[in-house]
Amino acid sequence: MNKAQEFLAKHGQTAAEVNTKETLAAFISEMKNGLEGKPSSIPMIPTYLQNIGAEKICPDKHMLLIDAGGTNFRSADGYFDKQGKVHIDELRKTQMPAIDRQLTKAEFYSQIAENVRYLADKTGNVGFCFSYNVAMDKDIDGKVVVFSKEVKAPEVIGTRVGAETLAAMRAYSDKPRKIAILNDTVATLLGGMATYPQGYSTYVGYIYGTGTNACYMEDTANITKVDGLDAGHMLINTECGGFYDKLARGDYDELAANETARPEVQRLEKMTSGRYLANVIYHCLAGAANEGLFSGEFKPERFELKDVSMFLGGEDLGGMFASEADKTIARDICAELVDRAAKIGAIMNSAMSIASCHDKTRPVGIVCEGTTFNKLSGYRAAFEKYLHEILDEKGIKFEILQGNELNLVGTLMATQIL
Repeated sequence: MNKAQEFLAKHGQTAAEVNTKETLAAFISEMKNGLEGKPSSIPMIPTYLQNIGAEKICPDKHMLLIDAGGTNFRSADGYFDKQGKVHIDELRKTQMPAIDRQLTKAEFYSQIAENVRYLADKTGNVGFCFSYNVAMDKDIDGKVVVFSKEVKAPEVIGTRVGAETLAAMRAYSDKPRKIAILNDTVATLLGGMATYPQGYSTYVGYIYGTGTNACYMEDTANITKVDGLDAGHMLINTECGGFYDKLARGDYDELAANETARPEVQRLEKMTSGRYLANVIYHCLAGAANEGLFSGEFKPERFELKDVSMFLGGEDLGGMFASEADKTIARDICAELVDRAAKIGAIMNSAMSIASCHDKTRPVGIVCEGTTFNKLSGYRAAFEKYLHEILDEKGIKFEILQGNELNLVGTLMATQIL
């Protein structure tokens, strides 16, 4: 062990503190509990998108696609041609309604309808990637549970997104339409499926960005908390950022979590994701300074994860370190915490691959999205390393899949079962 690893091990912050077999077994157990409706830190939310695959594609049917999340609202005309190629046309981007000012329910849905009015005559059914907290139902619609802080529309809480959107569109179009609501993680998986439709035993969708989440394809026979499902598979949105059972947390994980509004929730996410990992690293560096690991004066400053990535690539971290030796120790601390985050991400993706792979002659397609996944120095290599360590032993092959506009492509895929 180097100095950095000795310090981190003392405080329970190394990748080695995360026991792969114990954590994997606990994750799989929590998934099972969630599917059965038992208490679980992984909710395992049914999407009601069942038995969806390339065979469901309806060529040359133009669909109205909406992608809403954070502060952005995008819309487009999408369709598959007869060769199965995806076409995304007339893409427009605007601001999410209720960002600048508070809107009533009527104003909120009216603005959504107006945003897509230009597509109404040329498109049919609607796919709506709505990346906020929604309680899904069997109509592939969902009620808004809560918005992120940027969206100011309290009257919309508790309303059904799909039904209200279609009702608002009827103000200018009497064309009969159906609608499918899904979130960004589900759209990512379906986007990967549509982009790479052949050669995979199953798919997992993985978001590693500001937050983290994953979804996968589960046998409906195992989703015992829902009655009356057709035989086959359903996409499950795991919402696994709150997983905590057997997940080793260190001293500085606790310290960083205690600075958040609700320290006890989203424990996995607060150890690993883009929103929180920089703060964990900051506390580790400050702790190392307090224990005398750095020779010069440490000048603590808050930083973002992109700064950590550039630091790992050889740049300075805001002038906080006095010598090259100090920078080396600091980089070792950063690299170890990135490695630990990748290990946890690999465990969650392995659990879903193990649960859904029924044909080991073909690889699992792990569809990965997120700025942090793509840009955090060292993350992807470590993520793949740990995936191999876990899945090779199980005889399961995998491939990392990525593509363009996966949210919109996946949203188009969801409309194919309407």
